[in-house]
Amino acid sequence: MGISEHGPRDHARQGRGRGRDAEKHMNQDKTQSSAGPSRPSVSVIIPIYSGDAYLSEMLDKLCLAGLRLNAGKRIELVIVDDRSPLEAETAALVRAAGEWADVVYHRNQVNLGYIRSANKGMALASGSRFLLCNSDTRLAPGALARLEAALDADPAAGMAGPMTNGGYNTKLQQLAEPPAQLESFSDDELRRFDDFGRALAARELRPVPANWLISFCTLIRREIFESVGPLDEGFKYGYLEELDYGIRARAAGWKLAAVPDAFVFHGGLRTKWKLSPNGSCQSGGASHLRTFYRVARSYIYVARKHGLQALSTPQDIQGTPA
Repeated sequence: MGISEHGPRDHARQGRGRGRDAEKHMNQDKTQSSAGPSRPSVSVIIPIYSGDAYLSEMLDKLCLAGLRLNAGKRIELVIVDDRSPLEAETAALVRAAGEWADVVYHRNQVNLGYIRSANKGMALASGSRFLLCNSDTRLAPGALARLEAALDADPAAGMAGPMTNGGYNTKLQQLAEPPAQLESFSDDELRRFDDFGRALAARELRPVPANWLISFCTLIRREIFESVGPLDEGFKYGYLEELDYGIRARAAGWKLAAVPDAFVFHGGLRTKWKLSPNGSCQSGGASHLRTFYRVARSYIYVARKHGLQALSTPQDIQGTPA
């Protein structure tokens, strides 16, 4: 299938078997894709920073491979490369993804950070719903369908988030008994998580109302982005931007739902968790001290914006502490 190559400073809009010069035709393409049956149901937005071979492999075998398992109907991939060093390797993955999805590829001219890259991706997306994903996630088979079903069931539900395997201080989206941590990217290891998620999706459980959703993987109606606005770029690197967005969405009258029968793995290999503070995510290399600073900065930012009481907002809308 033919895909046009574009320079690192161009927007590259690539579809199934076609390429477009988006620098020249971006506005026209956006207009054509924003109406009628040509609009994809879901645009998957993935901000990435491929800083080394491990992170590139994780994007390929974990994130993109999982999305392909959920691409039963037309989806659009919006990949925002935050000027990562492995440009050629990323471009190769983008070309391969064009075989099973419509692909929008954008490479930032400068490193913008996670939040601005996520907003860039949502602005470029043409789908009626946005699935904002970290690049160290893997959607189990059926996960996307269950997230969509949660929004289909309630027109007032504007955001839906899955269950995950660990690393969060939350009871609403944290599995009580998750699968053991990933040991490798082998087919057998990945199948273990896929089988777990497939069995969970078959249970068809009822969504649970939430005050906010963990932003590692969240399905968002386009109407929220258009009415509430983008993520607050004051957070820059992330951390608590999901709390802020949940507050804003609910203030605008939208409901949020945690989906207990959708499973999305989050994190890298077990060995990388031990060896590197940046081993499980694609962002510019961050030390433990720098990460602590960024988290603390976000706490202060939320308190100044919404008041100290916002920091104790439970994820469970019934009031169970997060």
